[in-house]
Amino acid sequence: MMYSAEALKTKYSCPVCKKQYSRKLSLERHNILCDYKTKSKIEILVEEEEVNDKPSYDELVKIVQELSIKYIKMETKVGEMQQWIDRKKKKVDIITWLNTNENSTVGFLEWVNIIVNVLPEHFIHLMEYTIFQTIQHIFDYNLMDKKGFVYPIKSFSQKNNVFYICENTEEGNSIWREMELTDFIMLLKKIHNKLLYELTAWKKTNQNLFNDNSKISDQFNKAVIKLMSVGFTQDANMSRIKTTL
Repeated sequence: MMYSAEALKTKYSCPVCKKQYSRKLSLERHNILCDYKTKSKIEILVEEEEVNDKPSYDELVKIVQELSIKYIKMETKVGEMQQWIDRKKKKVDIITWLNTNENSTVGFLEWVNIIVNVLPEHFIHLMEYTIFQTIQHIFDYNLMDKKGFVYPIKSFSQKNNVFYICENTEEGNSIWREMELTDFIMLLKKIHNKLLYELTAWKKTNQNLFNDNSKISDQFNKAVIKLMSVGFTQDANMSRIKTTL
């Protein structure tokens, strides 16, 4: 290969040892050796150790597999721990928040036994609709917004079908707790008994309609069946009523 006089005049210099070359390729070959020579003994030793420690392909595959298994197990444990923390945090935070910020006007027992009302119109509603829709109608009536009145029953969107009830102490403090199944059944039975009372009262008041209108008689009998056949100990019914409330 022939080089021009101008090309031969061009010099490529090594930045480390300053040695010059006419060809760039010669300089690049020199740089490899020069870099190695200028390294300290410690750097060379470390590089040799690291080269000898490099795992084979099969070893790398095995290491990656083991790390993947460990990661999956760790991720599962972290997820379970976070769920446990969230459950505990929500339970404690909600009750603590209620005790700090919500003073109910009356206690739950007083509200159920004295204040919860079932009107004649609620039984009339039962004649046309299902028992579940009627109970919802009664809940709507008894939980209407009233200025200055704080109900002793609460629920939160973060915890579906979980309710909190309150009893007031003699000192006027509110003590909230999670509603138990027995509390909910007591509330439903109270509504049920008051519906039965309205059923009897409506029949006495409208006895003359039974002789003149077979449709009214049929609706009344169906309402009685709806009322007497509902069970508050059945999980499906309780779940449906809770969702409504």
